[in-house]
Amino acid sequence: MKYLIQYPHGCLEQTTSAAFPQLYLSEVFELSADTKRDIQRNVESAVKKLGRHQLPNGGFAYWSGQSSANDWSTSYAGHFLLEAAKKGYVLPITFKSNWINYQKQAAKQWRASQNSSDLAQAYRLYTLALAGSADVASMNRLRETQGISNEAKAILAAAYALIGQKSAAAQMASSSAGSNQLQKNDDYTFGSNERNKAMQLETYVLLGQTQKAKEVAESIAKNLSEDRWMSTQTTAYCLLAMAKYAKFVGGKGINASYVINSKNQKVASKQTLAQENLIVKQGNNALEIVNNGEGTLFVRLLKSGVLPVGEEKTEQRNLRATVGYKGRDGKELNISELSQGTNFVAEVTITNLKNETVQNVALTEIFPGGWEIVNTRFTDFGDFAPNAVTHTDIRDDRSNFYFDLKPNETKTLRVLLNASYLGEYYLPGIQCEAMYDAEYMVRTQGRWVEVVQ
Repeated sequence: MKYLIQYPHGCLEQTTSAAFPQLYLSEVFELSADTKRDIQRNVESAVKKLGRHQLPNGGFAYWSGQSSANDWSTSYAGHFLLEAAKKGYVLPITFKSNWINYQKQAAKQWRASQNSSDLAQAYRLYTLALAGSADVASMNRLRETQGISNEAKAILAAAYALIGQKSAAAQMASSSAGSNQLQKNDDYTFGSNERNKAMQLETYVLLGQTQKAKEVAESIAKNLSEDRWMSTQTTAYCLLAMAKYAKFVGGKGINASYVINSKNQKVASKQTLAQENLIVKQGNNALEIVNNGEGTLFVRLLKSGVLPVGEEKTEQRNLRATVGYKGRDGKELNISELSQGTNFVAEVTITNLKNETVQNVALTEIFPGGWEIVNTRFTDFGDFAPNAVTHTDIRDDRSNFYFDLKPNETKTLRVLLNASYLGEYYLPGIQCEAMYDAEYMVRTQGRWVEVVQ
């Protein structure tokens, strides 16, 4: 959950993913009053931000300011907003009616083909049923379509369950047994095998199929517990599905005590999960835990930290990054010591080292406190060549660029900077990654720089 909240990129999918599981945390997790307030603030912020992504036709753009709707994310964001409304959150005006119109039109226009996603259609129909505006004709048409995936059948079963057609739901769920293993991440739905399992778990919970839900939940729990990379979509859907499952099966609560460095503490909760922050000291620490309850208590000890300045880890997987700095005349510049007031250009070149297209690449450049980003729209540097990217997000201390890379393609991104404030500062390395594919990532080493008189 912390990974999702702190994830720095703010597209439609990731904004939704960060907030979605928070709707259910209080149902399974013992939360403090401060945490509950944080969750409310996070969800309200996400609802407001998603409203800025909705287009006049009712669909949602992947990036705010884009003119076309993203198919999967429109269903995903709508799903979240519907669930948020059930929890009492106020939705953007006209969101629901415009969104339903868009979803119904998209559902009617969908046709099975090599370039269409049956899972996206099933999910769209599920969200319409959730909104109380089921498109039964499109549901029946998809149900009768030959060769649809097991994942699509599972979601369609949930749609039938929502409208009270239990026999059709049970039949579809039964025929969805097993899973169509993806050979690679599904870029169209931002999906993975783990995300698809989470969607199946949601269906089994809705249908009350305890044994099937248990088997899938154990698999998801194992994946969540491993030290492995998961995309925002996969993480979010796994968390929300497990939260719904935990509420479905119930629990006996927690009754335990522990001693940390000779200090006694009690943990008592009616919920499934509880988290305690441990105060540790330098050197050795002693922790003793006693389960005073009737059920088995599962304990995990988690630790995190920040590497010292200058000791961050460099990494490279299928992307190459070259970082350089030039003066306005195009000549290479030594940034170890810059005169105050110098205008210069940070130039990052990213190369795709594989012979296949990679989508949704995110490049983050964080700049030292003594440098300022020059907004070329409001200066006499307005002729500064724009970067060929899908979306740009420039903040006070960093620039984020989002783009796709064709097989073996090289792309160069430029930022105009000014050495503004005297002093010595740390310049972090750049980080570039494919947001939905862990096979692509590069991170460079940072360095110290100085701005002098």
